[in-house]
Amino acid sequence: MKVEKLRRKLAEEKLDGLLVTDKINRRYLCGFTGSNGLLLVTENALHLFIDGRYTQQAQQQTQGVEICEIPVGGNIIEVLRPFFKGSVFGFEAGTITYQSFINFQALMGAVGGRLVATKNMIEELRMLKTPEELSAIRQAAKIADQTLEVILPLIRTGMTELELANEIDYLSKKLGSEGPAFETIVASGPRTALPHAHASNKKIEGNELIMIDFGLIYQGYYSDITRTFAFGEVANEIIETYQKVLSAQKQAIETVALGKPLGEIDQVARLVLEQENLVQYFSHNLGHGIGLSCHEYPALAPSETLLIEKNMSFTIEPGVYLPEKAFGIRIEDDVVVNESGHAEILTHFNKEWMTIDCNR
Repeated sequence: MKVEKLRRKLAEEKLDGLLVTDKINRRYLCGFTGSNGLLLVTENALHLFIDGRYTQQAQQQTQGVEICEIPVGGNIIEVLRPFFKGSVFGFEAGTITYQSFINFQALMGAVGGRLVATKNMIEELRMLKTPEELSAIRQAAKIADQTLEVILPLIRTGMTELELANEIDYLSKKLGSEGPAFETIVASGPRTALPHAHASNKKIEGNELIMIDFGLIYQGYYSDITRTFAFGEVANEIIETYQKVLSAQKQAIETVALGKPLGEIDQVARLVLEQENLVQYFSHNLGHGIGLSCHEYPALAPSETLLIEKNMSFTIEPGVYLPEKAFGIRIEDDVVVNESGHAEILTHFNKEWMTIDCNR
């Protein structure tokens, strides 16, 4: 079904086929998870070009795919020559290297063919999830929730951010994840004002804010969640700011509906923060697609005109970062557009204001 949808798109663009160089898109279309390989999609066939290291893996992971092994010392350009003759092929402009483009271009010129740049052709298919894909994302989100349930009681004064991040990664694997979705973010105190802080050797202290942003992989699919909470007592201004960010997130989630532009969801959250004189501290998009990669198409950007469709899955994560006041707050959930056309929240760990005892 996925490949047939792609072939219809290729026919509409009058392309004879597509060179798939993005490894996630390659996996999506044929199931091959190897780190190296090129997939050629034509009107009647799928051709997977790999070297001998991946032959057995490709045979086990794919069906209905012609596996073309490149011999030791062989040149993929020469192997592709008979496929390119007199043809017009699309290529993934966002993932191909310049050198590969030059090589493919030269080959096309030699055989009377032509290359055409494409953008988001496969990503637009990946955007709408199947029931099987959603099941995997739900489980990834569930494991993230379970990880937070276990990890928060383990936080102690004096442990470093890096130690806490390592515990999160270890526990999520024990609970069934295949690994972290990205480098787990743990920031404490003034470092919460860094939107994408790296967990450091800073020791966690009592009476300060902690931000945890992490995700994990289950059957190749991703989750992504952020929670910010107090470790001991913090200033009232921090609590009040948290409630404003939470309100922006909740209103954005409630706004999700079939047919609305994704940019409108971002604008709703931004307007709430503008009314609270905080929008100048909101320095990123409201969210991003989630699926076979953690940050995938589309983005929930203020200017995004793409209309919301059923079975889209994405994050909603407003945040404000105030370095001059030495704190930042972000709240993130994963959602899917359900059968009723509204946002179903997949990450369920508590996001109401939390204060954790720092004297235990």
